[in-house]
Amino acid sequence: MFDNLFEPLNLGNTTLSNRICLLAHRTNFAQSGRLNERHIAYYRRRAQGECGLIILGELAVHPDDRPWETLIEAHRPEVVADFQKLTDAVHQFDTRIMAQLNHWGFQSSGYVTRKAILGPSAVADIVFGETCKPMEPEDFTEIADAYSQAALRVQQGGFDGLEIDMGPESLLRQFLSPISNHRGDEYGGSLENRMRFPLKIVESVRAAVGNDFTVGVCLCADEKFWGGITPEESVPMAQTLEATGAVDFINVAVGTYYNLHLIMPSMHVPFGFSIDVAEQIKNGIGISVMAGHQIGFPGKADQLIANGKADMVGYVRALISDPDMVKKTREGRVADIRYCVKDNKGCIGRVSQSKALGCIQNPRIGYEPLSDDSSRPPIQRKKKVIVVGAGPSGMEAARVAHERGHEVTVYEKSDTVGGQVKLIGKRPGRGAMQGVIRYLKHMLTEQGVSIQTGVTATPELILEQAPDAVVVATGSVPVSKPFPGNYGPPAVLNGWDVIQDTHPVGEKVLFVDEDGGHHAMATAELLAEQGKQVDMVTGDLFIGIELAPRGELYLGRQRLLQKGVTFRTDLDILEIDTSDNGLRVKARDIYTNESITFEDYDTVVLDVGNTADDDLYHLLKGQVKEVYRIGDCVAPRGIDMAIFEGRRVGEQL
Repeated sequence: MFDNLFEPLNLGNTTLSNRICLLAHRTNFAQSGRLNERHIAYYRRRAQGECGLIILGELAVHPDDRPWETLIEAHRPEVVADFQKLTDAVHQFDTRIMAQLNHWGFQSSGYVTRKAILGPSAVADIVFGETCKPMEPEDFTEIADAYSQAALRVQQGGFDGLEIDMGPESLLRQFLSPISNHRGDEYGGSLENRMRFPLKIVESVRAAVGNDFTVGVCLCADEKFWGGITPEESVPMAQTLEATGAVDFINVAVGTYYNLHLIMPSMHVPFGFSIDVAEQIKNGIGISVMAGHQIGFPGKADQLIANGKADMVGYVRALISDPDMVKKTREGRVADIRYCVKDNKGCIGRVSQSKALGCIQNPRIGYEPLSDDSSRPPIQRKKKVIVVGAGPSGMEAARVAHERGHEVTVYEKSDTVGGQVKLIGKRPGRGAMQGVIRYLKHMLTEQGVSIQTGVTATPELILEQAPDAVVVATGSVPVSKPFPGNYGPPAVLNGWDVIQDTHPVGEKVLFVDEDGGHHAMATAELLAEQGKQVDMVTGDLFIGIELAPRGELYLGRQRLLQKGVTFRTDLDILEIDTSDNGLRVKARDIYTNESITFEDYDTVVLDVGNTADDDLYHLLKGQVKEVYRIGDCVAPRGIDMAIFEGRRVGEQL
């Protein structure tokens, strides 16, 4: 089973035990420019999970290149000792580790270094907005030397090889791309000229590390943006790189900061969307090719290799979500894999805001032990534990508590498990969220945990069981009346009403979005797909404001606009009234104070947040020795916090 994935592979002088790679990515773990124990534990855990290759990212080759604060400064000599600690930890297992060297060019930030950023031409990055200084002859020499020195430190630090980044977030991609390279000298214009500086870097690195050290290139093979790099150009790029004799493999990347939804794809982007690009590169060269970007489930990855479309596959979020994915795949336990659901909140959403890497599925990210998981202290005594609520928080608490040796019973008032995730999964493009519940339900079933659905857990019922501990995970409910006025169903509904189809929705809908995320946008999209005319209003600067850090705002707004949804921003709702005069919503413009009245609507839908459903907790408090509340019943937040708190309580029981 999955034999192709577990065939060894030679990359230069490095032999991999399998064809699965953890690609370079941000963690934001670094402190004062140094790699630390948090990194070591994180990458060691993926090696323990039998990942064939790990590529360490976040390495800056030059002190003036700082797009954010939490970089590993590979230009400092003292990092060699840090590197050695990391590589020693990974090499405890049958895993190889390489380091990615990068200069971010005009995607860096002078706000950190207080110096001008560099690039091929005087253009401003679409995200950071700084206009760069076009590189001059002395800059080319200085940066090439920086790459070679960083490569030496990587080699001295015990790495098995390195990868030169020419992908979406790199200075070298900026030279390769007609979008950003407008030079009229020998470094611009023709493909030969645009490749001149990237080839200089390859030459410099290879000269530094010698012929026996593995060197690869992450190549942006398709920017998927008008006027950018296409496979028609990237195949010759790859052939030229191969012809140098200095490159042992090509890691194929796609996208740019002009289309963040491709370099940070969400569940709205299909699995395998870039495989055709990897295949074109593979067909054009003889060295090994790696494919990434939402490869999908192990079976898809195995088939990709079997069909000769790539030699290995790269994952990031899948191995964040489940560090044992490779081991479980090898053992045929694919049902036990905690699959990434591509929500992007805990990973991309956090790191893009300069927070440490997280994951809505895996609350242990950044908290991995430096030794085996068996180091977890045993329970003092077996407890009888009741968990009320079979949403993600309650199910995670039950799973962890049972794994630790406690007797666990779960009560759920509805007929099925899942909590709010059941509603999320009914919204357009959000079906993948059901994966959160699929995993938890599967694991609880495998463990034999008693889950009693259709049961309302009253204080009397719970006290009759004489539990040692009760975990209340009853979630939250929509705020009933967030604005002044006389209103309610069926004219005024909340997002849950729409998803559950509790009342008919009229043909013309005013949708009030104070959520700013998927809840509102996906519900509005559902109504538009049903043929409703939907006009959205918000007090924020724009609709979907919470999705910007996740790289999902563009696609979300695009889908809504294509389906006829309109947006109006910067409005405060003052009053809603459904008296004899009809449905009326009063608002004001927060900048001009202009009064605005919306009257010509059949239905108003409110998505303005939830309130904690915590009555049971307060009734039990003081009645049972140990009573915990977790997730939204503490305070409505997100699924990431719900699962995090579920695990934490399960571990402390």
